[in-house]
Amino acid sequence: MFLTEKSGGSDVGANLTRAEQVEGDKYVLNGEKWFCSNVNADVIMALARTGPIKEGTRGLSLFLVEKTLPNGDRNSMDIVRLKDKLGVRSMATGEVLFDDTVGQRLGEEGEGFKLMARMINISRNYNSVAALAANRRAIIEAWQYLNHRRTFGKQATKHALIREKFYELGAQYLANFLLVWRGLQAMDASENGDESERDLLRIITPMAKWCSAEHAVYAVRECMELMGGNGYIEDFVMPKLLRDVNVLPIWEGSGNIIVLDMLRAARKSDGLKLIFKHIADTAATSEEYGSLLNKQLSEVKSVWQLIGEMEDRDQVEATAKPLFKKLITLFQITLLIREKKDSSSDRFDTALSYLTGTFSNSLRTRTPPSLDNIEELIGWDY
Repeated sequence: MFLTEKSGGSDVGANLTRAEQVEGDKYVLNGEKWFCSNVNADVIMALARTGPIKEGTRGLSLFLVEKTLPNGDRNSMDIVRLKDKLGVRSMATGEVLFDDTVGQRLGEEGEGFKLMARMINISRNYNSVAALAANRRAIIEAWQYLNHRRTFGKQATKHALIREKFYELGAQYLANFLLVWRGLQAMDASENGDESERDLLRIITPMAKWCSAEHAVYAVRECMELMGGNGYIEDFVMPKLLRDVNVLPIWEGSGNIIVLDMLRAARKSDGLKLIFKHIADTAATSEEYGSLLNKQLSEVKSVWQLIGEMEDRDQVEATAKPLFKKLITLFQITLLIREKKDSSSDRFDTALSYLTGTFSNSLRTRTPPSLDNIEELIGWDY
């Protein structure tokens, strides 16, 4: 995707690349693209302006640009330079100049941003799956390593503090896994015409992207620390994982942009109402967790109502972020409860005990999970 220019940064509406119609849906593009993902791709999706700048995103159209023209000649575009990135170096990112570059318009003129937004939602789901994969790899690397390391006279994983850390990492991973996969189920259903699932997808997609990416960065760093000095050495995979995973909270909408998108989705679709109903329905069928879910849901609903009455936009945004964080945890708890009903595994109970415990801020005595509990939670035999 070639979306942005130097002047606009992430502000797609500031796009200055121009597209002039040659014939039918064939155009020539002229202008600069500042941040081009996978710059050596054979097929490119690029936004360019077919309307006046004052129209913002409504003046943008979407174009398919191929590196090679039908006659075999190279399509005219110059790579100004490659970006020297922190990670994901195998996929080159660069700056490009279009110079009468041939492109084929996709959709109608002025619909470019709408079409690109649909693609970005698919990319957000990809981003979430990539975050899960990196998270999982880091946990397994650390788990394998520590099961073969002895510290203070015993196997490292038999130390309570190490098990406590895997308890946290494993529970968060499992909760994120279920959330991401619920979003993928909603995407399948919405593509088959389910309107309710389409509304649900509209809010689950940014929810899953935000929390899976944010936690992946945290989990990889924590697993690096669990491995100690060797986790920091390039002979092991952890440094590469840490470099690569840091782009995931940035790609397809950084964290604060995602919060604003969730706010927009909550106001313009029935997705938030469906999440509320899902939590309430689960609470009604759970003797163990029903009271907690109802109490926390009531608080979320009250704050959401207050947001609706606020006139200060700054106050709305500042309040929405912690609200959505709590909402995501509540929804993840309901997914764990429902998954638990169809499974004989104790891993869902272990994950539930961790997530529900995050609502308590008070100091208390703790009994760390057993090694068997952690092995079941992670689902991996070394």
